[in-house]
Amino acid sequence: MSHPHAKDLITDEQTNATLGSHQFPKPLGWKVLVQPNQAKAKTKGGIFLPESSKDNEEYLTAHGTILAMGELAYRDRDTGQAWKGQWPTEGNSVTYGKYAGQKLTINGVKMLLLNDDEITSVLPEGVSIAAYVE
Repeated sequence: MSHPHAKDLITDEQTNATLGSHQFPKPLGWKVLVQPNQAKAKTKGGIFLPESSKDNEEYLTAHGTILAMGELAYRDRDTGQAWKGQWPTEGNSVTYGKYAGQKLTINGVKMLLLNDDEITSVLPEGVSIAAYVE
């Protein structure tokens, strides 16, 4: 029998730990919950990368996927009216500053809790980011 939330499972790339969407912390106010993409540990050819290379990759590729958003994310703080323009939504791949947000590990899965204004861009579907220093 499959897990009832199997379609909503996310997996941590380094630990292989899984977490169902029913276990996500609920962001409050203008907070946004993001699962960060993790730096590659080895090359396509199977060579393990040194820590300094992984640090460069993490620094240059602070991006992830939006899992959940607070009820005031991308809304006026006083009126609750939605901001004009296009803003990220759940499921979007986004970029953010390396040191932005509160780092959380829930049942072995790494997540970030960011303010909505800490997200710097939305990545088009299918785009992958890699460090330009290889």
